[in-house]
Amino acid sequence: MSMSGHRLGAKAWLVAALVALAAFVIGFMWLPSLQASAQGGLWDAICRAAGIYRPSAPAVKTTLAAQIPTAVAWNPETLHKAASGDAQRGSALAAGSGCAGCHGAKGISPADSFPNLAGLPADVTYKQLDDYRSGKRQNPIMQGMAATLNDGQIADLAAYFATLPPARAKADDAAPMSVVSGSPRRSIAPCAACHGALGRKEGAPPLHGQKGAYLKAQLDAFATGARHNDINEQMRQVARALSASERDTLADWYQQQPDSK
Repeated sequence: MSMSGHRLGAKAWLVAALVALAAFVIGFMWLPSLQASAQGGLWDAICRAAGIYRPSAPAVKTTLAAQIPTAVAWNPETLHKAASGDAQRGSALAAGSGCAGCHGAKGISPADSFPNLAGLPADVTYKQLDDYRSGKRQNPIMQGMAATLNDGQIADLAAYFATLPPARAKADDAAPMSVVSGSPRRSIAPCAACHGALGRKEGAPPLHGQKGAYLKAQLDAFATGARHNDINEQMRQVARALSASERDTLADWYQQQPDSK
């Protein structure tokens, strides 16, 4: 090989080496350094660029725990707790806790934005108070109040509100299709399958006579995921499948219905 050929070969190797060095510096040092401050330092960023990661089990556990919608499991023990309250103790506790300010002296709310509690089955009130206490359902006022309650006091309040006569309303138009049959084509179960009169699931409140504005707010919150304390995500799935006007129609219709008992 001639001298000029040797020089060309050496230059080619030099160019290749410089390109490889530049790629290494950019890929393993400069780009990782841009992420270093936000993601654990330069060495961690270089390791990630090479495909090496630190164990992250604690973060995974936190994420999974946050995804669990409620701490309430409807087993015999929980059902017994929910039904074990004393209504007389609950009455005194409700008076001392200021429940009447939002929910009325007899569990019928004076404001459209707060739900009626009178006549709700004990398991309904028990679950919601427990969800507020655990942070699975969020509201600054209710979380603060529930945080001060133990299991027995939650059961007592649930028993008290269950004994109060529910709200009464006049019967209105025929039920919307979403109530009686749902929409199988859109994977929407009928409301009455969980909330009466076709059936009822533990923890599912009867909706007849409930405040329309409150129902609208809850349906919208389930639809957006802002409220997410529904077991198996059934309410989020239904609310997302309904249009805004359908959610409003349901809330208005339920508000006008007499108590189903």
